[in-house]
Amino acid sequence: MFTVAKILEMLPREGGVELKTLEKMLKLTKKIERTRLDIALNALAKLKIIEKDNENFVKRSLDEKAIKASIRCSSKGYCFAVRDDGEEDIYIRENFLNHAWHGDKVLVKVTKEGVRRRSPEGEVLCILQRARTNILASLVINDGHPTAKPLDERILSTIELPEKDSKYINSNKENNIIDVKINRYPLAQLLAKGEIVRKLSLDDGPEGDLEIIKTKYNLSSNDSPPNVSVKKPLTKQRKNLEDQPTLLFRSWYSEESPLLASIYAEPNEGGFKLWVHVPAVSERINLGSKLDEWIKSRSKSICLGSTWQNLLNSKLHDAAAFKVDEVNSAITIEMLINKEGDATNWDFYQSTIKPVAMIDEEQLKIVIKRKPGAKTIPVKIKSIKNSINTIESIIFLSNLVNNTLMEAGLIELDPDLPKISNLKDLIYSSPGSDLDGWMPSFNMSDPQSIISLLTKYSNIILSKHFKTYNIDSINLSKTFQENFQVNDIIKSALLLDTKITVNEDGIVSFTELLKSVKASPNKHFIQKLAKNYILDYSYKYSSGDEEYPNKYSNSKPFNLPLYDETPWSNPGMNYADIINQYILCKFLVEGKQNKNIKSADHRPLGRKCSSSDIDWQIFTNTQKSVIRKLCSESQITELNTKRNQAKNFREGLISIIQLRSVEKNINQIIQGTITGVQSYGFFVEIEPSLAEGLVHVSSLDDDWYEYRSRQNLLVGRKNKKTYQIGDNVNVRIQKVDLLRNQIDLDLYDDESKTNRDKEISIDSDSNIIK
Repeated sequence: MFTVAKILEMLPREGGVELKTLEKMLKLTKKIERTRLDIALNALAKLKIIEKDNENFVKRSLDEKAIKASIRCSSKGYCFAVRDDGEEDIYIRENFLNHAWHGDKVLVKVTKEGVRRRSPEGEVLCILQRARTNILASLVINDGHPTAKPLDERILSTIELPEKDSKYINSNKENNIIDVKINRYPLAQLLAKGEIVRKLSLDDGPEGDLEIIKTKYNLSSNDSPPNVSVKKPLTKQRKNLEDQPTLLFRSWYSEESPLLASIYAEPNEGGFKLWVHVPAVSERINLGSKLDEWIKSRSKSICLGSTWQNLLNSKLHDAAAFKVDEVNSAITIEMLINKEGDATNWDFYQSTIKPVAMIDEEQLKIVIKRKPGAKTIPVKIKSIKNSINTIESIIFLSNLVNNTLMEAGLIELDPDLPKISNLKDLIYSSPGSDLDGWMPSFNMSDPQSIISLLTKYSNIILSKHFKTYNIDSINLSKTFQENFQVNDIIKSALLLDTKITVNEDGIVSFTELLKSVKASPNKHFIQKLAKNYILDYSYKYSSGDEEYPNKYSNSKPFNLPLYDETPWSNPGMNYADIINQYILCKFLVEGKQNKNIKSADHRPLGRKCSSSDIDWQIFTNTQKSVIRKLCSESQITELNTKRNQAKNFREGLISIIQLRSVEKNINQIIQGTITGVQSYGFFVEIEPSLAEGLVHVSSLDDDWYEYRSRQNLLVGRKNKKTYQIGDNVNVRIQKVDLLRNQIDLDLYDDESKTNRDKEISIDSDSNIIK
């Protein structure tokens, strides 16, 4: 099946293709598929998105003003097109949505420019790609016919079902939850059509909750991988490191968890030598094969709690995984790190390794607590006694690297996961996951926190290395955030008696702000608010011809901005890492090592060098073309879509686990802490689940409460009682809505202050805190 996005991807920026060629490119073999393509091309031609002549020659329109965007809707019916280029969002009225749903990729035309504070308005020209193939819905009977009503209120549509699906109706409305496959999306006056794939229930325990969340975030597809053999990596030119006592670090419980790197470090001239060995995954796959397409469609490994939906099939996973006392192929980065934590030299190469031990969380904690020079060895670490010095070196080095990256601008925040047992593997650091714009605070007691930090360091170095040699890649980037106004965070910090230093313009470095709150006993609440301001990472195409912005040249390690890295070191977690690993292997094996091909003086391309030393093309034009196809716009769009899907799924899964924990305490009185205040009420965080519920202002019947936005609090007109962030309150859990992720609370007996010792005001024009 093809999409409009796929059609446009196949059309070159300049020139065009014949219809028969386009059919081959889209792999259309059936007559009905070719007929559908012809209908789609005629429609796109009428919209002036493409041009098609009488000789069936197809090309992009020269007057292509359509804007690529994603539709974002609210439950109230307000919809915006979020532009791919990062420019201002476009407001789309419901009658101009052209049946686009929340999350769909679309082409939009601006019909009215934005004025003052009003957003520009536009209309959806066509839908490039649907975000959902399945919908989580409730089954209702309308006029005697079964109908699916999406539980996501941002989907402004209903779905017609066949009469046979009436058999799924249940007298208990809460049990009428269904997984609906979309057979036809809404078109003109025709409603969407679908069929029930399966009945879901809130009464099926954790497994049932997992299936509901998988359906909600369109993760329910479980296509079997193709039954193909796995390639063997080349043995030629691999460096033999089998005698090196390299270590594996792992916290996850599940045997299905993603592949992890192996680490070895040793002291060296006041600093350290560090080796990061990465499983050789890309060498075992034929890009473009059925297995590659299957992996690409998954894009990420996703934690399901006690199990995983793995990116790799079992054959590839088992072949590439490092195991204790077993030789396997790796791609290695060897680094020299000085006492300040900076990498002064490095070398990338292919290798073979033989890990000597697996270090788990319990063993790591014992090594950390062990006194220096202690002669006795606890029983639980006797099996790794020969590796204790190596572990201590890795711990010391990791702290050194972490401090260096923090000083350079890396944002670390506490993940603040709930203290409930059902989270399983979700509680541990996930190397290469990078679902947010910040990293979980470094925890040297978590083996995978060490892996996360050192593999991120390796990614940053590869980005620098590829830039030096002008190599294209897929980078993980985010918009640079140095100084910006964060009044809401500052207000909350001051209300919680946290000392914040700002300049006379009311501007504070975001990094310095976060450092200020680290020592605060209320840092949990301030960091929680800060997370809303931090932009997420996203995948972007990195051209080897780009240069670094001058303003970053002296402020970051390796003269490289920390928000820019080339992920390659976690190929069991992300498909982007597999692509970059493939490019790295091509670079090491097939790259031109010298300007004069006949010269005997060949430069190992994996070694650090200066860009001034490179005055020749590493790849041929044909090789460059292959790499650029791997880093295509559609590929990057799909990677970002899957990344957002994984993030939403993770949040949804944790939320339903939290809600189940709270559900046990319905009608009970429990203490919580106010985490946010709005005009309609305030949110209260409940321990130990850390779930948030709403106390609606209408339930505060002892007075009339006004919302004061400058102070971010509710205050009673008569009694002057206030409610603001950080206040401890007693609440009754009234209702838990698992499907809408909502908790309704009633205030029972509060401890909020009626008289504040200080008042804080904000000058809204100057944004200066007084």
